[in-house]
Amino acid sequence: MTERRRSKRGLVLAGTALAMAVAVAVAIAGIGGAWAFATPVLSGLPKGPVLAQAIERGRLIVGVRRYPRPAPPEAPTPPEPDGFDATLARQLAASLGVPLELVGLDPAAQEAALSEGRVDLLVTGVPAQSAHGIAAAPGSYDVGRGLLVALRRGKVQDEAALRGALVCVGEGSGYAGAVSQRYGAQPRSYPSSVHAASAFMAGECAALAEDGEVLDRLMQNEEWRFYQPLASGLRPSSDAAIRLPEGDAVSRDYLAAALRRWRADGTLDKARGARAGNLQFEITLLKDGLVCHS
Repeated sequence: MTERRRSKRGLVLAGTALAMAVAVAVAIAGIGGAWAFATPVLSGLPKGPVLAQAIERGRLIVGVRRYPRPAPPEAPTPPEPDGFDATLARQLAASLGVPLELVGLDPAAQEAALSEGRVDLLVTGVPAQSAHGIAAAPGSYDVGRGLLVALRRGKVQDEAALRGALVCVGEGSGYAGAVSQRYGAQPRSYPSSVHAASAFMAGECAALAEDGEVLDRLMQNEEWRFYQPLASGLRPSSDAAIRLPEGDAVSRDYLAAALRRWRADGTLDKARGARAGNLQFEITLLKDGLVCHS
């Protein structure tokens, strides 16, 4: 391939990546805005010190997961907040009547950011381990049933063969603990579900564990014809809970009430559906030569 062709291909891929990023950002913004009006009124419930401070400050600061989106190998993009986390954080801010400030955090920095007061709350999926001084609002915001998929002609052809096998999962996934406890598999965590899918397709793991809605959509794509469902109905072993500093039971109860209402009115289902669509779009881009930079 000539240098001119390489340059032209790089520009095309870069343009594709930019268009993808804009499309996803617009979609997420639109979703958040539409749901803000549909969120049940929670303003009548009492707020503890954490939420009261956010209201007095005039903005809610929420720590979320972040990851770089698929991009050309020669033009990596910086990590951006996870869209699913951002949508839920936006709902919380809307319920308090204040603007939202998102802080994208790597796993190692999440607990410190909360403990040191740099964020009010964490919406980062299931923590790798519980930390002293951090509480969790009762209830999970990621309540889908998981699915395991594997290569059709690979070494793992049944659930029994999962013992000791590597299973790709995204950061904060509740399925990491589930595959370990239920099948004796070894979960391998990646910066996002997109990274986990990319690693699985590259042969780094024997199986991929993800929300069934996401994988059902992917299995309809031509490039996924080489994979097959291995086990379904996988339930997260731990809750993807909203975390806050210990000692504020009133704010914790407010957050728990918000989760209950969003589960009842379909807000969480809509958020999961939007996440499935965004992930399908991002993972599909991998076949166009874009890669997941770590």
